[in-house]
Amino acid sequence: MSQQADEGVKVLQTASAMQPADAEVRYAHGYALGSLGRFDEAIEELDVALNLQPNHIPARQGLIYCLLTSGQAIAEVNPILGEQRLDRAYKLDPRNMHVAASLLEFMVKAGQKGKVVNFIKDLDPSMRDQSPVKEIIEKLETDSDYAIHMRQASMPKQSAPPQMSGPAPSQSLKQVPCPNCRQMIMDYAAICPHCNTRLKATGTFAGRDTGPDVEWQEVAYTIMSILIVGMAGLAVFITFPLAQAGGFSDFGMVPFAAACFQLCIGLGLLFRQEWIGYIAKIFLYIRIALGLPFFAVYFLAGRWIPSGIELVQLGVAGFMIYLINYVIGD
Repeated sequence: MSQQADEGVKVLQTASAMQPADAEVRYAHGYALGSLGRFDEAIEELDVALNLQPNHIPARQGLIYCLLTSGQAIAEVNPILGEQRLDRAYKLDPRNMHVAASLLEFMVKAGQKGKVVNFIKDLDPSMRDQSPVKEIIEKLETDSDYAIHMRQASMPKQSAPPQMSGPAPSQSLKQVPCPNCRQMIMDYAAICPHCNTRLKATGTFAGRDTGPDVEWQEVAYTIMSILIVGMAGLAVFITFPLAQAGGFSDFGMVPFAAACFQLCIGLGLLFRQEWIGYIAKIFLYIRIALGLPFFAVYFLAGRWIPSGIELVQLGVAGFMIYLINYVIGD
């Protein structure tokens, strides 16, 4: 706050290393990184803060800001990663007009007509009448490439009172006076550093209904990730003596290596690493593809217990794919 941002980040990095399980400290570190435009690092820290405290509203708001700002910039050189970040920001705050408009503009520029039409069709009717989404839709309706598709996807617009929408995310973080001591603090701060007053969310993303404080998908994702880490850790503990007895070179090394790999995947999911999520989905799809024939064989043979176990495992794999897509992104 004294404009010594680089020094402040170093102090917060030390604090995070000293208190890695403190959601407030990890949020502060991520917020400081975001204020310097180091969005990749900020996203990792804010993800950790939300993992530790899923209902941490300022961390969620800061994460949305970083995903939106970095997604818009990255989309120019890496469209896939840019779309993933914009899509995740929209999933975190589907009522934010500016996030929705940014994702819609990206899909239009990328020529994703099907996604554009489906996105507009799924929008709440009241959101279609609000700026800046309204202007984008009106422009598409006059575009010869989209006119037919827009008419096919057109739906009767329901009249609804306009909802308050905050201003567009600025390109820099702001300071506001503390309501208690009146000293200047960062607008996303959850606690005033001067008087230690706990504050409600303020700034760009305040003043609008952002949904429930806790999304069940976030909680379920965290629980499933912890279970994966726990099961993998147990497997490592069980298989390590066998691998050690063989000098880590014979066949006994295979289960140990597989358990270590599963542990790495679980930790990557727990800390919401996008590339780990992508790898995990590939293996889950393979698990489903390989499990379906076994289920069919067991079921047709009348072996109800094995077929039931296989069905449960297939359901868990499909559920985990859904959670990864929802939390990390498609």
